[in-house]
Formats: sequence, structure tokens, C-alpha cells
Amino acid sequence: MEKKMEKKPLVSLPWHGHETIESIPALLDDALEIEITLPSNYNHSLFSLLHGDDAPGRVEDIRASGSPQLLAEIASVKGLEEMSSLIEPLTAAGARVQVLSPPRIVITLPASAEKQQQLNRDMR
Repeated sequence: MEKKMEKKPLVSLPWHGHETIESIPALLDDALEIEITLPSNYNHSLFSLLHGDDAPGRVEDIRASGSPQLLAEIASVKGLEEMSSLIEPLTAAGARVQVLSPPRIVITLPASAEKQQQLNRDMR
């Protein structure tokens, strides 16, 4: 019986635009989480987009999570337009998306059934 390779717990990628977007679909089977680190100048734009301007002077700490559809909003930020091309493959993979400060996008993929059982045992 062939043993399946373990998924890597985390794959970290720096933001290089199109190059980063193109590399993600190939990683979907290899990682439990993919973290894309964005340049710090995106923090204000993402905070304003996701949390609104309802609290001026508030610390711009981004905490948003949801389905891959969240990337449609992120793609409205200049320079991040290609994020929308990830919605379909991430939805098909059953992924969840978080947008956090400092600016980064964390894609969480479902663990294999075997890995999920191990994680559940470890949490007891």
C-alpha cells in the first residue's frame, strides 16, 4: 500500500503579484495552510475595505474571515485584482480565507480525513 505524503502545515509566500497567484493552485494538495504576506502599504486599504471608516483613529487591526468569496472584495484593491482568480479553485478545495494584520491572507485547506482524526485526538 502506497503511503500518502503528509501535507505541510504551512507554506508561506511573499507577495509577487501574478507569480504568487499562479503558484497557489499547485500548492492546494500539499499544504494545510498557505499564507501570503502582503506589503505593509496594503494594511490601510484592506482595513478600510473590510472594516469601513466607522471608527476613525482606531488601530487598523484587520481580522476578517470567510469563504473564498472574500477574495472578491480583496480584488477591488489596486494591485490585488488577480486575487479573484483564486475564488473558484479555493471553493472547489473547500478552503477558508482569513485576512489579517500585518497584511496577509491565510488560506486554510481541509485536512485529510486521517489527519483530521489525528488533530481531533490531539485536542482531547
